[in-house]
This record gives sequence, structure tokens and C-alpha cells, in this order.
Amino acid sequence: MNQHDVVKGWLKDAYAMEESISKVLENHVGDAKGVPMVRDRLQQHLDATHRHADLIKGCLDRMGEDTSARKTGMADISGMMQGMMTGATDDDLVKDCIQDYTTAHMEIASYQALITAAQDIGDRQTVQACQQILNEEIAMQQWLRDHLPMVTEKYLQHAA
Repeated sequence: MNQHDVVKGWLKDAYAMEESISKVLENHVGDAKGVPMVRDRLQQHLDATHRHADLIKGCLDRMGEDTSARKTGMADISGMMQGMMTGATDDDLVKDCIQDYTTAHMEIASYQALITAAQDIGDRQTVQACQQILNEEIAMQQWLRDHLPMVTEKYLQHAA
């Protein structure tokens, strides 16, 4: 497998990842209905996640590649399962924020690797798309880090 094929495969993985995360975030937005500031930020991130998938699909289209139906289908199932994991508990918003924080770290690492790989093959458009996504993921990770204590305190106050 050559470097171009590796980048194409990783882009397909990134597309499937964004699709899966969209499913999870839809549930998390609903879980945050009682905390408008969190709900609104999660909705913004859901909108960004749809944009991220479109950016990655554009990179694949430019390379003459389709998204992987198999990878996207598996990601959809995974996203639905993750969404159901917290739905049966009363501390779902805290667990959602922890999950989203962890997911942001995974995305950051994935896009850092993609940027390096795209640079190695001289694909500046993919580098730019992935850098834009990386910057937005870093911002979301920082927001979650900064607001998780508040979400936790709100839950604990409500539970008491």
C-alpha cells in the first residue's frame, strides 16, 4: 500500500468517525436540554461535525474516492450504541461531557496524523481541511475541559 492509499483510507476512517460522532452528539444535545449554555455549545459542535464530514468527503471526492459504506455503516451502529449507553441514567449530561471530551482527544490525534500524512504526499488541500477541523476540535476540547466542573456541580446540586 502506498502513501496515497494510506491517506485515502485514513480519510475514509475520518469520515466514518465524523458520521458516528454526529449520531452521538444528537443524543447529547437532547440530554443537555436543561442546561441551555451546554445544549447550545453541543449544537454548535454538532453543526461543525456535519461540516467536518463534508470537508472530508470533499477531500475524498477530489481524490476520486467514495466514502466507505462499510466503515460508515459500522460507525453509525457504534454511534447509536454510544448514545444509548448514557440514556438510562440520571447523570447522563456529566457522562456525555466526559465522553465528548475523550472523543475530542481522539479526533485531535486523528487529524494530527492526517495532516502529517497529507503533508508527506504534498496534498495541501487536505492539509488545510484537516487543519481547520483540528483547530475546531481543539477549541471544543478546551471548552469541555473548562465547563466540565460546572456541569458536574450542577448535577451534584440537583442530586442533593
